Amino acid sequence: MQMPIEHPSAVNGIVDLRGWSIPDNRTIPLDGEWMLYPSALLEPDRLGEPAASLPESAFVRVPGSWNSAFAHQKADYMYGTYRLIVLLDEGVEHSLQLRIYEINNASSIYINGQLAVQNGLPSEQKSDYRPTDLPRTVSLPMGEERIEILVHAADHTGNGGIIKEIHFGTEKAIQMRNMISIGSQLLLGMLFLIHGLYAFLLYLLGAINRGLNYFAMLVFCGILSIFTVDDKLLYVWLTIPYELQPKISLLSYVGVMAYIPLVLKHVFPIQGHDRLLRWYALYCSGYALFLLLAPSDYTLPSYPFFLRIVFLGSVGISIYMLRSVNRGQVGTIFLILSCVCLGNNIVWTIIAGRWIPGTTHYPVDLSICLLLFAAFWFRRYFHSSKQTTILAEKLQRANEQKDEFLINTSHELRNPLHGIINIAQSILDDPKSSANEALRQRLEVQVSVSRRMSRMLDDLLDVARLKGNTIQLQLQRVSLQGVATGVCEMLKYMLQGKPVRLSLHISDSFPAVQADENRLIQILFNLLHNAIKFTDQGEISISARTEDGKAYISVQDTGIGMDETTQVRVFAQYEQGDTNEHRASGGFGLGLSICKQLVELHGGTISVKSVVGEGSIFTFTLPLAESAGQYRAAELPADSSAAAWTEPDHTLGQKGAVAASEINAPSAGQFASQTKPRIVAVDDDSVNLHIIVDILGRSKYEIITATSATEVIKLLESTQVDLVISDVMMPHMSGYELTRTIRERYSISELPVLLLTARNRPEDIYAGFQSGANDYVTKPVDARELRSRVRVLTELKLSIEDRLRMEAAWLQAQIQPHFLYNTLNSIAALSTMDIHKMQRLLEEFSHYLRTSFDFHNTDQVIAVERELALVRSYLYIEKERFGERLQIEWDIDSSISVLLPPLSIQTLVENAVNHGILRKSQGGKLHIQVKDKRKFVEVAVHDNGAGMPEVLLRQVLSRQPAITSGVGLSNTDRRLKQLYGKGLHIQSAPGLGTSVSFHIPK
Repeated sequence: MQMPIEHPSAVNGIVDLRGWSIPDNRTIPLDGEWMLYPSALLEPDRLGEPAASLPESAFVRVPGSWNSAFAHQKADYMYGTYRLIVLLDEGVEHSLQLRIYEINNASSIYINGQLAVQNGLPSEQKSDYRPTDLPRTVSLPMGEERIEILVHAADHTGNGGIIKEIHFGTEKAIQMRNMISIGSQLLLGMLFLIHGLYAFLLYLLGAINRGLNYFAMLVFCGILSIFTVDDKLLYVWLTIPYELQPKISLLSYVGVMAYIPLVLKHVFPIQGHDRLLRWYALYCSGYALFLLLAPSDYTLPSYPFFLRIVFLGSVGISIYMLRSVNRGQVGTIFLILSCVCLGNNIVWTIIAGRWIPGTTHYPVDLSICLLLFAAFWFRRYFHSSKQTTILAEKLQRANEQKDEFLINTSHELRNPLHGIINIAQSILDDPKSSANEALRQRLEVQVSVSRRMSRMLDDLLDVARLKGNTIQLQLQRVSLQGVATGVCEMLKYMLQGKPVRLSLHISDSFPAVQADENRLIQILFNLLHNAIKFTDQGEISISARTEDGKAYISVQDTGIGMDETTQVRVFAQYEQGDTNEHRASGGFGLGLSICKQLVELHGGTISVKSVVGEGSIFTFTLPLAESAGQYRAAELPADSSAAAWTEPDHTLGQKGAVAASEINAPSAGQFASQTKPRIVAVDDDSVNLHIIVDILGRSKYEIITATSATEVIKLLESTQVDLVISDVMMPHMSGYELTRTIRERYSISELPVLLLTARNRPEDIYAGFQSGANDYVTKPVDARELRSRVRVLTELKLSIEDRLRMEAAWLQAQIQPHFLYNTLNSIAALSTMDIHKMQRLLEEFSHYLRTSFDFHNTDQVIAVERELALVRSYLYIEKERFGERLQIEWDIDSSISVLLPPLSIQTLVENAVNHGILRKSQGGKLHIQVKDKRKFVEVAVHDNGAGMPEVLLRQVLSRQPAITSGVGLSNTDRRLKQLYGKGLHIQSAPGLGTSVSFHIPK
C-alpha cells in the first residue's frame, strides 16, 4: 500500500494549491469539503449569479456519501451538483489531468464551464436518468490559475455521490498511476489464468478429478472479480448494460466463496462435513439464482445476504483448515498462509476505501496468495512423488521376492518332476511291462504334460539368470540350416493330429551365423512352439535372408494372429496371447520374453508382424560370421541383388573429393544429348556411396558422388542436377543443413532432395521434412525402396521442367489480341502507302506467327540464332507501329554459337518494350547485347523506359506462375535456374529504366 503524500485539502469548496509544488510522479486526491447543491443540476453559466438566486447549498466530505445533504428527501432517486475551485500558481506549464473512479451512478463533469466528460445521463427527472459508472480521465486547461470543477450527479440506489476520491496531478503522474493500477490487475488476472490453465491441462491429460473442475471455476470467478472492481476493465472492454454490472460483480464474489470450500474438500477430504457443505452450497446457489432472476433494483438491497455468505464461508474455511492441520495433512501451512494473505487483501481494501482515501493499494498480497497456493501444489506433488518412489521400491522388493520364490520352487520341483518322467518313461519303454493300451496312452499324456512343466521350470530359471546377467554366451560359427532342421524334428510331435505343415526355406549354402548354439536352439524352439500352439491349420515356415552383415530369420504361421495391442506387449514377461473357451494357452508367458532378451544378448533384434485371423511373422536378427560376408549376392533374389556391395566401375576420388570425370558442368550444347537424369549422392562414407551407385546402376542415371555437403553446394553452382541424395549424419554440415541451403535457391519441385537416415522416429522424419526434404529412406537401405523413391523424384523433376517449357510455349502462343489487330491495321495502312514496306512487314509478321506456334518452343534449349530471329521479327513489327518512339541498338558478337532456353530473350525484349519504353509518351531506346565473356555468354536487355519500383521487382521474380499475358519473367527465371543454377539479374529504378541479364555457361 502506498500512502498519499501530504497535500492541501478542500476547505469550503476551494483547494488552494498556490505555493505548493505539484509532483511529477505522484497524484493527490481532491478530498475535503466540496460544495453541493442538492436536488439541483446547475448549469455552469448560473454560477455567476448572486448567491441568493442560487439553490441552497451545503458542504459535504469527498469522497463519501451525500445522503446527509438529502435528509428530508426520499432515497429512491437523488441528484445534485458538486462544485470545487482549484487555485494554482501563475504560469503552471504542466499538462494537468483528473482521474475519476466512481461517482454513483451517473455524472457529467464540467471544467471551467465546458463539458469535459459524461458518464450516463444525470437528470432531474428519473424517467430521463441513465446510469453509467466507469473510470474516466479528464484533461485540464493549461495556464489557468483558477480551475472550476462542476459535477452533475444522480443516483437511484441510496448510496450516491462521489464515493471514491478524484485524483489530481500531472499527465505523467496520472498515466503512471493508471499504468500501475491496470498493470497490477492484468498481472493478477494473468496469474489466476495460468493456474486455471494448469487445471485445464491436467484435465485434458486425463486427470479425472472433480476438484479440477471446481478449481477452474474458482479461477474464472476470481478473474471476474478482479476485472469488475477498481478500473472496471471488464466493463471497459465489453459493452455490458449497467443493470447487469452489479450482478456480475456479486456473482463473481459469490462464486469465489462457494468454490473455495469445494476445492478444499477435494484437496483435504475430511468425513463429517458433507452436510454443512451441502447447506452452504445450497445457500450460495439460491442467492446466485436470485441475482440472475431478480430485477436490477433488488441487487444492491440484497447486499446483506452476500455479507452472510462471506462471513459464513470465512468461518467455515478457517475451521476446515484447522482440522486439516490437526490431522497432519501435507502442505496445509501453505494454504493457511495463503488464506491469511487473502484476508489481508480484503481488510486493507476496505480500510483503504473507507478510512484512508487517496491510498494506492497494490495487490501484492493476492500475488503472494497465489504463489503460496502454487507452493502447496508443488509440496503435494513432491510428497506424492516420494510416496510413489517408496511404493515402487516396495513393489520391486515384492517382485524380487516373487522371482526368488519361483526359482526356489523350480529347484524343489525339478527333481520330483524328473523322477515322475523317468518312472513313466521306463514303464513305456519296458517291453515286459504288463500295461495295457489304455494305461500306456495315459502314461504318454503324463510324460507329455510333465515335459511341458519341465520347460516351464527351465524358463523360470532362465528368467532369473537373465535378470542377474549370469548367462554367458559361447559364441561360435553356427549353421542356421542345421539348427533349424533339428528344432523342427524336436517339435514334430506337437503336430500330430493337426492339419499343419512345417516347412523350412533355408538353403544349405546359407552363411554361418555368430551365435551360441544352445541359445539359438532355445530361441527357435520357443518361437516354433508358440506358432504351433496357436495354429490349428495351414503352414508354419522358417525362412532366412541376409542384409548388411546380418541374418534375418523369420518364423511365419497362419494361426489366429494378434491385434496391435497384443503385439505391443507380446514380448513382456508373464504376458500371454488372448485365449478363449476353445483354447488354453498354458504356461507362464515367458517364452517370447526370453527370446527377446537372448536375441538382444547376441546384438540382434526381434519383431513381430501380425493380422488377426491371418497369422503372425516373428523375425529376429543375428550377426553373420566374419568369413560369411560374400555370400549375400549369390543368395538374394535377382531383383534385390543390386543392393549387394560389388566393386563399382568408376574411380572414386580421395575422401573430400569428387570424381573428376563426373563434376564438369555440361555446356549448353550438351543439353540436347542429355537423356539420363543426373543425381548427386553425398555421404562421408565412401562404402555407402559405392552401394548407392550399385543399387541405382549407371545405365539409368548419371551419378555424381561427393563426400561432403560443401562440395555439393559448389557443384550446384555450375551443374544442372535432377536429384540430391544426402546422408543425414555428416561432419561439418548435416544433411538437414544442406537441404535448407539448397532450399534457399531451389524450390521443392525444382530440385528434389532425398535423405538417408539411420533413424525413423517421428521427430527425425519431421526434422527432415521441416528442412525441405522431399522424401527419406531409412538405412540400411532397401534396394527396391531406394530405386522406387529415386524414380518417383526424378520423374517429378522432369515433369516440372516439361510443364515450365510447355507453359512458356503456351504463353507465347497466346498472342495479345491488340497486338494482332494493330499489326493487321499497320499492314492495311501500308498497302495504300508503301507496298514494299507492307510486304516486308507481312513477311516478318508471318515469321513471328510461325515461330510463336513452333513446336521447338517446347525444347529444352534452341540455337541463339533462332531466338534472335524471333526477336528481330517482333521488333520490326513494333518499330513499324511506333516509329521513332522505339529506338533499337544491337550488340551481338558474330562468333557466338550457343544454345539457350527458347523464348528467353524474347521475354526480356517484350517486357522492355511493353512495360518500359512504351509506358513513356516520348518512347525510349532498347539495347540488346549478346557478348562472349570467355567462361560464359552474357545476354542483356537494357531500356531507358519507365522502370520498376522495388516492390514490383520482387513480385516479378516470384515463384508463382505468370498470370498476365505474354511470357512471364518468372517462368524464364525458373527455367534458367533449372538449367544453369542461376536466374535473371535485374536492375531497375522508376523513371530511369531497366537492365535484365543472364549468363549461359560455355
